[in-house]
Amino acid sequence: MTEDAGSIKDDLWKTVNELSEVYEELSLLYRFSSSISGMDVDEICSKVVEQAVSSTESDTAAVMLLDEELQELYTFRTSGKWDNSVVIEKDDSAIWQSLTRNKPIAICDIKNHAFSALLPDINTVLLCPMIGKKKIIGLLAVADKTDGKEFYSRDIKLVNAIAQQAALFMENAMLNREMEDFLVGTIRSFVKALEASSMWTAGHTERVTGYALAIGKELGLDTETIDKLRICSLLHDIGKIATPKDILNKKGALSGGEWIEIRRHPSVGAGILDGLEKFGDITDCIKYHHEHFNGQKGIYGLDGEKIPLLSRIMAVADAFDAMTSDRPYRKKKSVEDAVAEIERCSGTQFDPKIVDAFKGWVNRKVN
Repeated sequence: MTEDAGSIKDDLWKTVNELSEVYEELSLLYRFSSSISGMDVDEICSKVVEQAVSSTESDTAAVMLLDEELQELYTFRTSGKWDNSVVIEKDDSAIWQSLTRNKPIAICDIKNHAFSALLPDINTVLLCPMIGKKKIIGLLAVADKTDGKEFYSRDIKLVNAIAQQAALFMENAMLNREMEDFLVGTIRSFVKALEASSMWTAGHTERVTGYALAIGKELGLDTETIDKLRICSLLHDIGKIATPKDILNKKGALSGGEWIEIRRHPSVGAGILDGLEKFGDITDCIKYHHEHFNGQKGIYGLDGEKIPLLSRIMAVADAFDAMTSDRPYRKKKSVEDAVAEIERCSGTQFDPKIVDAFKGWVNRKVN
């Protein structure tokens, strides 16, 4: 009777431990899914590598993405001893078998495999396919546990679950990026068509984009913000699609009514992009890029840092190009005169911080 009770107790403890382990795994996966929701591919891959290493107590991990055209796997994000230049062409190796069979593979000693030459510092590796609903994304590899042991069943199950979840989020992120690129490309075509209809605006968008990005880099903006600035710059005048051509091409000075009409283009442009969730910051940039830093003479009356940063950058870039380009009613200014005018308007029309960054870029470019 005592032995039976002891056996039952052992079984109960075993069940409790198993349930506890399952709960921990589910909690981890839930937190992981929540953390990568809404991220782009770069961010997701960084999180995947970080999570895979910490969950398995390993020192190395890598996300390899599939290049469908070249039929090769290339290293996209890595940590530890996995060389970020590793590319593996399609063959019958375990790496490709894991992908084509949609099955995780744990390798105790990669020295027995041909691809080991590409990974000379790695001994054991766990390979888990990353496959979305409709697209093969790539492969998640985790290598060399810190305690020197092999990967066991819990590691395999957990890393495979991480790879599967990440693949679904990456598939959505890739689709969203493709849709955004298509939309931006379409709108950009409209902008080019608009510029082509007027000799006075030809090339304006590309030049403003170059100036804005130079200012952004001078300010030390991160990659994500620079990307938003690029899109904003390309689309900042999209609202002029609704501006009558006779106003855009008028050879004389604009009348009061014509100025009112042309000053509508920021709100019209913002309206075109309104409702597109991913374009929230860009919509605001376009809407407020003609605001004055002191809150006077702008369209909406915003002042200081109430004006979005990207709008404040755009204001300087747009004004510089306008001043250094010919218009039907005046000749262009020299770069020196345009810079002096922007400096004169620092604190009133323009953000002094942006003006300083702009001047820093101009001085370096000239010198």
